[in-house]
Amino acid sequence: MEGHKAPTHSSADMDELLGIHVSSPRDDFQIREVHVSSALRKDPLPGIDYSFNPYIGCYHGCTFCYVPRILQIDRRTWGASVVVKRNGATVLAKELKRLPRGLVAISTATDPYQFVEGKYRITRHALEVLLRANWPVSVLSRAPLMIRDLDLFTQFADIEVGMSVPTLDDRARSFLEPWAPPIDARLRCLRALADAGLTTFVGFAPAYPPTGGWTPESIAEVFASAGVKKMFTRALDDRCGVPEAMARQLDGSELAEDLRRIGDLETIAPFVSRVGEECRARGIDFRSAFGFRSTDSNSGFGSPRTKR
Repeated sequence: MEGHKAPTHSSADMDELLGIHVSSPRDDFQIREVHVSSALRKDPLPGIDYSFNPYIGCYHGCTFCYVPRILQIDRRTWGASVVVKRNGATVLAKELKRLPRGLVAISTATDPYQFVEGKYRITRHALEVLLRANWPVSVLSRAPLMIRDLDLFTQFADIEVGMSVPTLDDRARSFLEPWAPPIDARLRCLRALADAGLTTFVGFAPAYPPTGGWTPESIAEVFASAGVKKMFTRALDDRCGVPEAMARQLDGSELAEDLRRIGDLETIAPFVSRVGEECRARGIDFRSAFGFRSTDSNSGFGSPRTKR
């Protein structure tokens, strides 16, 4: 990532950012703009040819996120800032003219619909570029803002759209994904996308342990009712300070004992296996990558490509 770098701004004293004012829900959140020289990354994940990440960093700041390890940054600063790739879509358009056609995942290392997307629209502009080039796309987010781009999604010949929903217990979500949108909002977004005729999928990853009375049967029923066609899961990547970060977040919580089991395969693997059985019984293509955790915790990330 090279080129012009704009100053760092905080929402407490933020003025216009190149004509765009972005108010942060948190006073200490910082936004920085850069111009990049490349947009697509050749992706080693199964079923994905390239990844496009419109931002670096993520407002959601999920405690268990594997990206701080990949970026080699202090996990305690994760969720405190985001870098906006101002010219990302422009660079993408140039790359599509010279690279072999392949499936582009939006995105694998940030949330493409975190709140800054509401103003910067880097993800939307990238979708417009990919649509014109007729490239296949897979979109994954935790944020229901993605429904804004329904008009573009429905024009693609080859697309799948998904939500990360690793638990249906919103109280559990509030501890480990404190700044991410509530679960109900994600489910409503999935339903709206499915109602529009799109192939929808869920990233049940990293799978939370069962809390709040949710059973494999009830979990599968909710996803089936939301029109979900595919699901994938993987185990927690517990490297780079994840257990310590979760311990700090869960300290004193009534759910602490249950949620600490998120990294316990003896608890999670049988639970996920049952969820998978119930999902398949309801016509959902459920795929698990638990068997590949030891050498590459993220080897199962992604969703198999399917034409609609």
